[in-house]
Amino acid sequence: MGLASNAWGIGKELSASGKGALLANPHFPYTGHRRLYQVQMTVPGYLNTMGAGLLGTAIPLINFNEHLGWSHTVTTSRRFTLYELTLKPDDNLIYLKDGKEQPITSETFQIEVANGTPMPTILERTFYYSEYGPMLSANAVTGGGLPKWGDKGTAYTYRDANAGTTRLLDSWLQMSRAKNLDEFQQVFRDCGTTFWTNSTYADDQGNAFYIDSSSVPNLSKQALAVIAYKRNVSPEYDQLFQAGLTLLDGDSSRDDWVEGECNGLVPYENKPKLLRADWVQNSNDSYWSTNPDEFLTGFSPLFGPEESPLGPRTRLGISMLQNPLSTGPVSPKAPEPAGQDGKFDAIDLINVIYNNRAWFADEFLDELRNRCADIGTTPVNLPGGGSRTVNEGCEVLQSWDGLYNVDSVGAHVFRVFIANYRNNFDSDLTAAFDPDDPVGTPSTPSTDNAGTADDVMLQALAVGLKALDQVGITYDATLGSVQYYQPSGGALPGLAGGSLSGGTPVDLGPSFPWHGGDGSVDGAFNAVGVVTDAFAEDTRFPRVAPNVIDNTAGLSDVPGEGWRMARGTSWHFGLEFTETGPEAYGLISYSQSTDSRSPFFNDQSLRFSEKNYRQIWFDEEDIEANLIAQGELTITGE
Repeated sequence: MGLASNAWGIGKELSASGKGALLANPHFPYTGHRRLYQVQMTVPGYLNTMGAGLLGTAIPLINFNEHLGWSHTVTTSRRFTLYELTLKPDDNLIYLKDGKEQPITSETFQIEVANGTPMPTILERTFYYSEYGPMLSANAVTGGGLPKWGDKGTAYTYRDANAGTTRLLDSWLQMSRAKNLDEFQQVFRDCGTTFWTNSTYADDQGNAFYIDSSSVPNLSKQALAVIAYKRNVSPEYDQLFQAGLTLLDGDSSRDDWVEGECNGLVPYENKPKLLRADWVQNSNDSYWSTNPDEFLTGFSPLFGPEESPLGPRTRLGISMLQNPLSTGPVSPKAPEPAGQDGKFDAIDLINVIYNNRAWFADEFLDELRNRCADIGTTPVNLPGGGSRTVNEGCEVLQSWDGLYNVDSVGAHVFRVFIANYRNNFDSDLTAAFDPDDPVGTPSTPSTDNAGTADDVMLQALAVGLKALDQVGITYDATLGSVQYYQPSGGALPGLAGGSLSGGTPVDLGPSFPWHGGDGSVDGAFNAVGVVTDAFAEDTRFPRVAPNVIDNTAGLSDVPGEGWRMARGTSWHFGLEFTETGPEAYGLISYSQSTDSRSPFFNDQSLRFSEKNYRQIWFDEEDIEANLIAQGELTITGE
């Protein structure tokens, strides 16, 4: 779905003010119902908060108030469990549990769908349910790994940790009203949930706090022991678990969720969490490495893996926090993460996003340059046959600044290299992952064939250059000339090519050169990326989407089209608490309005392209002083 994020909570030991500071950097889609919109919400004497919410939510979700702020990142936790039911012989609508028969029930739903005539089309579907929840076509879910309903006398169902949540926005409302850390934590002591995210927090007392605040099934020690045993003895079971499916036995109440105080969810005291005076962070990896000075271990495996490799965004983020005065090994033009004083303020934090460093450039660029110098103009053997020279690409990489700025020359060349070389990490990197050094490992390319025609790094570069040649993109192009944000849409929702066709989407307004890089491929902290789905994030709203070349991080196969960005850094800000209150700077990268006729459709897109962040006003006097003319609307009513 293109959902990710970075979040840092800075405590009093590392902040410029001696209070708390926050980096909020959710990576969300630029179209569809997961767009974030900015809102200042004040209810005198009750609520005063600034942040952004998703379309359709009544209050902001990534916020700050007078005393505290937080951001969210998608967690590694699991929000459902799958159950294997043992069916009664010759009856696929009855299953056996604890030796007793249990019914599989059904319910039929109808919806009306507009079809262009006075009479709507009636669509009807029947759904089936066990006591746990909906029945599944497990063979479809697992690509045939599990049998169809009725085969081998089994059927599959699941229980969803968020299905019974009726107080949808209460957690965020109470978080927004909290005045201190204890009140913020109390939201989760009272079984509040942010559904599928972590929360990273900072406040005016200098606290930095992290919690996996998602909804996670609460399994008994016995059930968890059985899971561990099955993973150990059954490769097939472990493969399912590694794919995110927690398969439990539906014929025994042993695997039922422990209802407890939170109705089957893990309570506050058993959630991963960490309070620090220096910093906490999360970039979508497991909670265990929130701060390597204090690893978190011993939690339910349904929260995610422990002592496991970290993604490149996490490694870069931790590296910048551990080395706040370092510009990195290959990027002398990058600003120091915490400025020259080594302490983070709000502007430092927004510039951490905008510095456009990437982990894989820090890790591999110097080595690739050395091998480029060794090979010179000698052809490199292509893995699929044939050979080609790489010296022209190498020349660009020798002078690349190592950053993903719009004026960087060579970023796209490194991208097509790393997009291919990353497929060789398992076989070519010689320093294996070490849980005692999660930032520094895995690392170290093999020296086998280094600098020769069979060097795997040079071969990856050769394949990447071939992709650029295929679409006529020059090696000395600036990143901003080949990577851009282009809004699109303008068509009604529907089923492409079907009876309910939505029409043909079109480009809306101008495009904008876009800085940043792919978070997984480039290892960029300022993560942006291409989306190839012709509809906007599990809706039926058509959008323009490219066909892309494999192993290029989304390079369009249309000559000269480049990388068309449609997700990534969205609502983002740097925040610090000062003696006079919260001070924040940021933007919504794709702008506030979805109406292409509005002046606010792409005004912030231009600002993002130019790294021209704005101050986010919070004090009522500042808000009044910065209101847009005729931009105020008062709604009254009984």
